Amino acid sequence: MQNNIVKPVSTVPTLLIMAMAFAAIAISIDGFKAMMPLVSDEFGLSSAQAGLYATFFYISGVALAIFSGQIADKLGPRKGLIGAVSVIGVFMFLHTVIPYYPLILGLAFLTGIAFSVVTPSLNKGIIEMVDFSKRATSNGIVHAGASFGGIIASYLLPTIGERFGWRTGVFIAVGFALFVMIILIRMYQPRNHNGDKSGLPKNNKGQLKEVVKNPLIWIVASMGIVVGLSVGNITIHYTLFLTGDLAFTASTAGFFLALFNAGGILGNPLFGYINDRFLNSNRRISLFSLALGIAFLYLLMGSLIIEGVLPGVMLGIFSFVLGMFAFAIIGMLFTTLGDVSGPKLMGTATAIILISIRLTMVVAPPFIGYLADISGSYALSWYTSAIAIILIATTFMLLTAPHKNKLRRVSS
Repeated sequence: MQNNIVKPVSTVPTLLIMAMAFAAIAISIDGFKAMMPLVSDEFGLSSAQAGLYATFFYISGVALAIFSGQIADKLGPRKGLIGAVSVIGVFMFLHTVIPYYPLILGLAFLTGIAFSVVTPSLNKGIIEMVDFSKRATSNGIVHAGASFGGIIASYLLPTIGERFGWRTGVFIAVGFALFVMIILIRMYQPRNHNGDKSGLPKNNKGQLKEVVKNPLIWIVASMGIVVGLSVGNITIHYTLFLTGDLAFTASTAGFFLALFNAGGILGNPLFGYINDRFLNSNRRISLFSLALGIAFLYLLMGSLIIEGVLPGVMLGIFSFVLGMFAFAIIGMLFTTLGDVSGPKLMGTATAIILISIRLTMVVAPPFIGYLADISGSYALSWYTSAIAIILIATTFMLLTAPHKNKLRRVSS
């Protein structure tokens, strides 16, 4: 008699392909942001005006967050990722042919629409494939792809842009996005944990109502503000801070931003593994600890670094550690959301958390730039960010106290 035993399918190759797609997107989007000093010089922009790029990029994601989450639920992770990478590549190419900054802001708005499908698609793919006890580690692997792409975006593209013009840097990013799109089409075949290909879920109008009525999803989503105040601010303002306040060149500032992204490659899987292996998958404690770590590093940036106390080597280590914490909280946040919402509601629930993240990214970068403009340095900007993060993290801990067992693995 033949035994029909379904062997478990390794998720690692699929996770690596997902990470590659995230890397391609990061190279395109973060690369343009990293070259913002060059763009600012060409168009004569202030810090606040440069920060408007993030505002226009993320405001479309806020407006269409629920819709994009439902697209991810309907299409599934494969079609969602292929479509997003393709469209983002086209819009980033168009950045290079627009001669006026206000029109580039319009392109940022359109690019943000495509980007709004990326995170729900990735999160849905992970929660369909991976068991609860390994999700934080898996999220760490996928989000490390964004950090890897950020390294290339942060250092290589500004260096190329400084020598050959920022448009050349964008061309390279778009070319890599095209290559990854081909990889996705030919090799990305996501599977769920029973070994079957993930199909199109039934579109249930009650899903949105079910998500909206879940208070824990909204509480978890509030921590998205911390993401906006950390990764959102740094990707726009770190190179401006380093070139303006500390007088580094654009390529040197890009190198430090690359170290920030490199920290995410280690921090995402490392903190995910620590949470799964040593903290009994206690997402609540990890989120709070990561947020406090980011706040502490912001305080250091507003005091020691702004005064030039730290030498270049120490500033490099600082950038790496800041990236470890800032990117790790993204993976942990979406892991927590997956635990709370489950596979059926993951796409729509992700939309809720993206509203929190992107609203912050709409408001915070121009405001942080405004504080830098009126005060003459970024010190006030970093202090303000630190205080806000501490208040949000403390509120999160208080509100989640009655839900402790839902935010950790409970031993049977």
